[in-house]
Amino acid sequence: MSDDPYLGDLVFVYGTLRSGFINNEATIAFRNGAELVSPGWLPGLLYSTGWYPALIEEGPGSVRGELWRLTQPGVMAVLDDYEGLNEYPAEYKRARRDVQTDDGAHEAWVYIYLERVDPAQLIPSGDWADGFFDMNDMGPGQA
Repeated sequence: MSDDPYLGDLVFVYGTLRSGFINNEATIAFRNGAELVSPGWLPGLLYSTGWYPALIEEGPGSVRGELWRLTQPGVMAVLDDYEGLNEYPAEYKRARRDVQTDDGAHEAWVYIYLERVDPAQLIPSGDWADGFFDMNDMGPGQA
């Protein structure tokens, strides 16, 4: 039996941790230590910071992502490190929020951006796939 208090918890991911995006040590550890539950969404706005997204809890939009269940001990610590929660000042905070799915609402951990965002970098659809692929389609010098 694990002493990890987060084992079995749900986490909502909306950016680089989503399936089909970048692979690095942290994202692979996350995907190997969690199971995909469902697509989901929650109220808020999504912005691009360049190479990763920022969820802001204000505005009339919704942010789309994936709901995952932590199945291995230590995965939340990997996520907290990946999101820079131990850095000062931290860019994100982790908080519990209701995430909507086709099966109803589920309480999950979500990483919420704490810094200022550039209004011009709003991703209107609330889906990082749109912002990420738009950014990668830019020609040289257009980023």
